[in-house]
Amino acid sequence: MKIAVIGSAPSSIGLAPFKDAKYSQWLGGKPNPASPPSLHIEDDWEIWGCSPGAWAVAPRADVWFEVHRWEPGQAWFSPEYTQFLRQFRGPVYTGGPIPEIQNHVVYPIEEVEAEFSAYFLHSSLSLMLGVAILKIEQFRKDNPDSTERHTIGMWGVDMAATEEYGDQRDGCQFFILEALRRGIEFYVPPESCLLRPKPIYGLSEWNHDYIKCTQRARELNQRRQAAQQAIHEATQQATFLAGAMDNMEYFIKTWTNPYGLPAGTYINQAPGTGLGGGLTLRRPITVTGTEDGDFVPTGSGVVENEVSGNTVTPLADAVQAMRAVTAKPTRRKPKKPTRRK
Repeated sequence: MKIAVIGSAPSSIGLAPFKDAKYSQWLGGKPNPASPPSLHIEDDWEIWGCSPGAWAVAPRADVWFEVHRWEPGQAWFSPEYTQFLRQFRGPVYTGGPIPEIQNHVVYPIEEVEAEFSAYFLHSSLSLMLGVAILKIEQFRKDNPDSTERHTIGMWGVDMAATEEYGDQRDGCQFFILEALRRGIEFYVPPESCLLRPKPIYGLSEWNHDYIKCTQRARELNQRRQAAQQAIHEATQQATFLAGAMDNMEYFIKTWTNPYGLPAGTYINQAPGTGLGGGLTLRRPITVTGTEDGDFVPTGSGVVENEVSGNTVTPLADAVQAMRAVTAKPTRRKPKKPTRRK
């Protein structure tokens, strides 16, 4: 018995034994679906797949695993994927009863846990390996005289040592060792890093490769921090420049027109002038005082001090100028002559 457990990692999915002796029969006269190129082999392999990722790249499969909660319409369960599961011709192992999937088989968790415990059931692939081992063991019991060689292979599976796949990788490695312990042959293509163990706690720190790699990681981290600091400074500079541009836009749109009414002064339209030239054109205006103290503007438009020339005078200065022009001279009382004694 040969069982190929399929993931979706692009490093080796195309090397899986999809096109075996049963491939043409499996197609059933249908066109060859788009899939990664794979070699034709003479041996018969059962293809076991899982997840939408593997469904999208596997040209054929005999057994499927979908143990997640059945929620059509959610991101994981696209309409195309759920339709594939409903129409799948082989057994579909599920986490619970799903009447919509006619060939569904509820995953035998009690049997698997009793044989292997639940400490390494961290992924769909681990669950698949547990069932694969039990199926081979059952075949041996049913066929005690058989000399057939039994093999489990994994393609499209890397489980790179990151936080996301760290525990899942340990689970796969446990079942690989368990299969070997039971005399089951195992194959992983060299394009996969699945068989690489994690560093040995403490002891690997003495290894030259570990020392070099960790030093390189520190160098890269320092460069990353420097790049992040440069990004931060550039972001601050960009923010400053954006504010400066907004400020310049304000000045351009507010202060570059030579016309307009002056603020901070009393404004009156000169008789006989138009709305523009009589009000908004800044022309010199003087203020004179009369004997009766009346203010008489001369010129057009704005109140302006004679001393200021063509510059519009603020209101406070204009008022002070008006007072200076109209102020009556104060008469000083003559001093009484002082008498000398």
